[in-house]
Formats: sequence, structure tokens, C-alpha cells
Amino acid sequence: MGRQSNLTVEQRTEAVLSLLRREEPAAKIARRYGIAEPTLYRYRDLFLEAGKAGLTSGSGPADPARREVAELKKQLEQRDQVIGEITIANRILKKLSGQCP
Repeated sequence: MGRQSNLTVEQRTEAVLSLLRREEPAAKIARRYGIAEPTLYRYRDLFLEAGKAGLTSGSGPADPARREVAELKKQLEQRDQVIGEITIANRILKKLSGQCP
């Protein structure tokens, strides 16, 4: 992954608000703060999702509850995949044994 930004939460917030207010082009704002344009857009997305708290770490969920939700969603997706695989295997076995048309 890329290098960590040295911007404070306040600087990140200022950059995002400048972007949202359309005060200047995104490229110019990014240059002023010494970050890449995609980083500025990532900060914007984090800010819109979680407000100023979303900018505290600069990447990913900002608090333990959000991290837990993300982990639980990942576990559910894995379980759904396993259930799907078992369902397919079950149907194949039923067809082979003549129990299913």
C-alpha cells in the first residue's frame, strides 16, 4: 500500500471541505496539501461516510464497532459461500442417486 499521509485530521477535513465546496480543482487542492488526487477522493469518501471521525486513521473504519461490523460481514460472506457449495454438492448427490429429477 502507499505511504501514510502526514496530514492532521484538521488538514484532511479542510482539504475535503475545499473539495466539496468546489473552491478549486481537486488536483490543485491535492497539490496544496501534498497528497495524491486519489487520496483526496478517498478522504472525501471517508468523510461523507463517517464525518470527521472517518478521517482519523486515513484508511478503513474509524472505530472498533465499525471494524467489528466489517469483520462480521466478511464472516457472513464466507458462510454464504460455504452454504452455496454444500447446496450444490447436495443437489449433485441427489441427482446421482436418482432422488431428484
